[in-house]
Amino acid sequence: MKRLIPFLLLVVPLAAFAQSPMPPKARETAMLKGFGLNDTQIAQVFDIQDKTRATIRQDAVQLRLLRAQMDKALLPASPNMQDVNGYITQMAQTRADLQKAVVGARVQLRQVIGDDNFPVYRQFIMRGAGFRPMRGQPPRRGAGWMVERPAPMMGGGMADGRYPMTGLPADDGQQDD
Repeated sequence: MKRLIPFLLLVVPLAAFAQSPMPPKARETAMLKGFGLNDTQIAQVFDIQDKTRATIRQDAVQLRLLRAQMDKALLPASPNMQDVNGYITQMAQTRADLQKAVVGARVQLRQVIGDDNFPVYRQFIMRGAGFRPMRGQPPRRGAGWMVERPAPMMGGGMADGRYPMTGLPADDGQQDD
């Protein structure tokens, strides 16, 4: 019996490790094969994803750099607004390029995967990225790299029926008669 305990301590963790779920890439490949895609099409999907991720990373670095330069330009008591406006213009162009890359990837993936399978695949990608809808609420728009994201606004905005930065209702309590 004493010899059996160390053996069990070694075997049980190994058995649990052997039963671990498939890696994400293997699950994704299995899903794509389930859609009827061949190996060439699956390679296309992964290539589109890799190129898009690289573009997103580069644009994110560029945005952080521009933001740091703009913050530095705003430090003096009387900043040079021409420089600041230049940084804002560059940031807007980089965001536009980023959105074009994301939308282009969505279009390409949809062409490869198909219109019927794309929503299922998009949900798979979103869940793999850690985006899960809360119970009882519809899935959040803009929750994955293949979904366009609106420009962030602190505390919401007038579009969602609240005053910016306060969260108070925009109607000031007045009701329509």
